Amino acid sequence: MRRLQVVLIGSAALLVSVLGACNHTPLIGPRVDKDRPPLPERLPEAPALVKYLNDNANLVQAVECTSLGINCTQGSQSVGLDGRMICQKPRNFRLTAQLLGSSTADIGSNDKEFWYWISKATPPHVYHCSYAELATGKVNVPFPFQPDMVVAALGMATYDEKATYQLNSPPRANYIELIQQTTSSQGQPVQRITVFAKTVQKAPAPQVIAHVLKDARGKLIAKATIQSVRIDRATGAALPTNLTLEWPDQKLKMTLLMNDVRSNNGLTAARAGAMFQRDDLSRKITTFDLARMQVDGPGGIRRAGATAVPGVAPR
Repeated sequence: MRRLQVVLIGSAALLVSVLGACNHTPLIGPRVDKDRPPLPERLPEAPALVKYLNDNANLVQAVECTSLGINCTQGSQSVGLDGRMICQKPRNFRLTAQLLGSSTADIGSNDKEFWYWISKATPPHVYHCSYAELATGKVNVPFPFQPDMVVAALGMATYDEKATYQLNSPPRANYIELIQQTTSSQGQPVQRITVFAKTVQKAPAPQVIAHVLKDARGKLIAKATIQSVRIDRATGAALPTNLTLEWPDQKLKMTLLMNDVRSNNGLTAARAGAMFQRDDLSRKITTFDLARMQVDGPGGIRRAGATAVPGVAPR
């Protein structure tokens, strides 16, 4: 069951952060039609690629999927889960997963902290950690948690136009890499790489084909590969519908099928306030602080179990 726990925590990491796409605005030249962009006249430079990413991010404030298929593989073992997910930038996130109709996981985040509950974990606490504590680099999280990568994978991340970027475009390769030296949520130096198809694509083919995270020495930490996207009718943004997440050190691979992914820019403050917090879990399940490596005092949960999350998934 430990392997299943790691698998489910992984879905949070890249979904509190889950996935990657950008809109189909042409990389070079004016926009003619969001579904049929013209071919670029030349390879773009870094500012054009950053603008391309930000144009899509500006269209999407929140993304929701109520029919989420999750296929997790670790080594030779696989498990299929059904789930629901909603993400609101910058760090609001909630994912629930079920196995054969039974609630299996509840994973969330807000601007202050992230948490996860795994039904078969031993013990099945609600584990949580503040982003401030995570940034110290001293917290032992069971999975390399990268929330910002998840937001980027969903096409919602805003890139710093004033930052320094490098371009890598091998002559015979069919891709362009936009590379940024930055810092992870754990405060460690990392390379953030966004991989574009070299020629302009039309949905369902993705323009942004991967998001890659490497450590300072170039070792792969995590990768999100986008197989397909759809153009959201409400906003014109490109949203991922099929992607694969990989964590080499954990020998973990996860395919996400987001059958009904859509923007939810009309998410109300009341619904967001009820959804992106762990109080509904904490009232009934013992909570565990990962930064202090101990069970919380009174006010944490009393017994294993959970209540419904408004607008996310029934238990």
